[in-house]
Amino acid sequence: MEPVKLGIIGCGVIGTNHVADATKSPLVELVAVADVIEQRARATAEKFSVPSFYNNDEDLLNNGQIEAVWLAMPTGVRTPIAFNALKKGKHIILEKPAASKASEIEEMIQLRGDRVVACCSPRRAFTGHAEAAAKCVASGALGKIRIVRVRAIGGTPPNPSPNPPPWRQSMKLNGGGILVNWSCYDLDYLMQIVNWQLRPRVVLAKWWPVAEKMSAYVASGSDADSHYTAFITCDDDIVLTMERAEFSSAANDQAWEIIGTEGTLHMPMVPQKGKPNAVILDRFVPGEGVVSEAIWEEGQGGGPEGGVLEDFVHAVRENKEPKTTLERALVMQKITDAIYASTETGKAVHIC
Repeated sequence: MEPVKLGIIGCGVIGTNHVADATKSPLVELVAVADVIEQRARATAEKFSVPSFYNNDEDLLNNGQIEAVWLAMPTGVRTPIAFNALKKGKHIILEKPAASKASEIEEMIQLRGDRVVACCSPRRAFTGHAEAAAKCVASGALGKIRIVRVRAIGGTPPNPSPNPPPWRQSMKLNGGGILVNWSCYDLDYLMQIVNWQLRPRVVLAKWWPVAEKMSAYVASGSDADSHYTAFITCDDDIVLTMERAEFSSAANDQAWEIIGTEGTLHMPMVPQKGKPNAVILDRFVPGEGVVSEAIWEEGQGGGPEGGVLEDFVHAVRENKEPKTTLERALVMQKITDAIYASTETGKAVHIC
């Protein structure tokens, strides 16, 4: 397979990780990097032996060698660059979340043409535990699905970061807080496992900013969510419940579950300290009650080969869809938009 000639825009922490991955992959040829801080772009290029660097996105996008770009910056600045990249005929990998609102994804769909646009939100779905859980759901072992849920509460650590990132809980820079930073992973992971059969219809939700006592843990002027909870009714009598928090007054508590009429799955999207990294299936057995068994455990492997980058390259070269398309990202973004809208209005929000 001919390597895809790639450019990466954004040389911060996550962008540098992408540069490292790209330089290790035989499937891509990293042509250039760009960052608004020229010194950071130069240092990244030198460290990873990247041929060219730029101090702006426009110059990188005008490089005729580059077929595809990986956009590694918050949505507030990323979306206009994504529009421009599509207009210039580039394939794109979008950092998560795909956008700040559904209308931006809809515009990308209109601009996409025959380009491949992949999202980073399925990172946790390229795993053996996601594959094992998906096979279990497909087998019918759970019976009729009733509830799909995530609850991931992060307690406040002893000391705050000396320089919390200004974008992390910013509506303007990031499109939101913990909901957009992490729950795109939750949604993509759970959606992949149930083969995207959830069709959300009504959302009732509430979010809260960081509590005053923990305000030192976020940047000054932060105005987005540090904790949210949502109740979402879906087609086919299924309910999706979601809750996440960071810098909270509760101890760490995480669960990703699919509850059916005949069985329940517990999945380790993020392994927890002190708990087994395993997919557990609970089933009711007459005369025995609920019996639990591990259907996948750490060390068993499995899952698709590679990850987001490899999936993207195969989509480009083989003319197929990436694991999470813009259309799938749109479903997740509509849920996100509805959660924020429900909090603002205090009412349930209907999703079209």
